[in-house]
Amino acid sequence: MADGLQAALLNHDRVRRTTDIPLFFGNKAKETITPQQLIERIEIAAEVANWNTDERKCAEFFLCLREDALSWYNTLDHIIGFNKKVWADIKREFLAAYAPKYSARALCICFQDLRQKPDETVQKFYNRVSDTFINAYKVKPDHTITYEGDLMGRTQAEMNKAMGQGIERMQLLMMNTVFLGGLRDDIRTRVLEESPTKPQESVKAAREIESILNDKKSQPQRGFHVTSIDGTDEGDGTDMGDVDEDEAAHLQAINAILRKKGRPQYRFRVRPKQGWPKGPDGIGPRDGFNGTGAIICFFCNKPGHRIAQCHAKAASGRGRGGSRGGRGGRVAAVDNGQSNSAPAVQEPLNY
Repeated sequence: MADGLQAALLNHDRVRRTTDIPLFFGNKAKETITPQQLIERIEIAAEVANWNTDERKCAEFFLCLREDALSWYNTLDHIIGFNKKVWADIKREFLAAYAPKYSARALCICFQDLRQKPDETVQKFYNRVSDTFINAYKVKPDHTITYEGDLMGRTQAEMNKAMGQGIERMQLLMMNTVFLGGLRDDIRTRVLEESPTKPQESVKAAREIESILNDKKSQPQRGFHVTSIDGTDEGDGTDMGDVDEDEAAHLQAINAILRKKGRPQYRFRVRPKQGWPKGPDGIGPRDGFNGTGAIICFFCNKPGHRIAQCHAKAASGRGRGGSRGGRGGRVAAVDNGQSNSAPAVQEPLNY
């Protein structure tokens, strides 16, 4: 008794889920199912739930209609002699209204549009290609599947069947070609390296490559593109391209450590700033860089150090007396501890 009840409940649940027909609005923006799929769902549900009468099929069909589709259903009353309880008639009018057969012109337009869009996944593009070929196959002329010639001891129906199978194989070949040709360049090039000959092989390879490319895009870009701190090549150091001043300062510190350890140093160039103020000589920037990545001294005009570390300045008595070979710059009077009658010495300030 209990086992029979359990089986009945399971069967009821299966029927309920199978007969859960999606709604149809008559508006492409709202649809979750195509007109052909809706008809197929109703006919399969009728088999599962034993809807043995046309009247029951038509009633279930009516219950899933909403909005514009209901308005269409009401127009059936204007067809003289039309019976809303005949399933074949309902199905014919519904498909004529919402799934008209493709004309040759419509098919040409569809084929012209078979290019993967920038924001379209491989699977969605493959679905579009498949739908287009299915629609094209449905409207093929009868003579394309009618065998003509010697039957070779077979019936006309058998030869027609064999011919239809050949057409289906040719359709798959054409679909595979169109699909590959419409893929984005970065995906198509890699898929063609595997030389797939069947649509399922092509779409599988394309999905895998798409996944790899998406993973690469999602990975954060590490490091910065940075060649010579002082404009010279030292050893076999890595050429890191152009960097800004802040990056150059960090690389200088790293190179100082590498230099002490006798290891190759990074080579890079400082990226010049647009409109950066010039130095007193009107040539280079006044931030201590000469535009090639080298730090220059304002006292001796030599690269590689600032005025505070300048040996020439130290040897000259910190700039007391005599002429200076350094570039002109901003100066300030500094009291060097001499008597008030002694002239003040102008010390260059490195800023």
